Amino acid sequence: MDRRTRFFWSLTIMAGVVVFGLEVYALTEIRSDREDILRDAANISIGTDEELERVISELETELEKRASFKFTLKNNPMKLNKVVFLTDEMGRLIQSMQANTIRVSGLYMNFDPPRATVEFQQKESQVKVGDVIGKHKILRITENGVVAYREGKSKFYPLQGRTVTAEAARNSTRGPQFDDEEETY
Repeated sequence: MDRRTRFFWSLTIMAGVVVFGLEVYALTEIRSDREDILRDAANISIGTDEELERVISELETELEKRASFKFTLKNNPMKLNKVVFLTDEMGRLIQSMQANTIRVSGLYMNFDPPRATVEFQQKESQVKVGDVIGKHKILRITENGVVAYREGKSKFYPLQGRTVTAEAARNSTRGPQFDDEEETY
């Protein structure tokens, strides 16, 4: 063998010995890590009574905090009429029906006496001056709406979808029919 071939064989054998030494060192580290993990696993106590009691006491403390919490709403968020305004097919605002509120849906001025179609407590009925709906007494029917008397106060209910100024509503509650009323309900 010439010198050149011997040099390459010597270099290859030395590289192999170095790689073998590095692999042995790496495997020794892996084996010692595995032994440490096995030793730690043998000392771990999972699901012991102390740990379980600690978890239960934390949960009970959190549950007590939640049970003592009082939550109240000033306004009911489920009432969509507070945030959503609905309109009919003509683009007029639809008033929400409240339990004790009169909603005027039609006026018939060509009758003698005039009549109105009103909705009260989700029931629709036709009324004239002097009729009583719930605790409301109909005092006047105008071309803009209905004036009703309840608990010492008169209130103007406009025709649904019609915009009436505050001055027109005040003028509708004044007049001979209202001034002549002396009864209290």
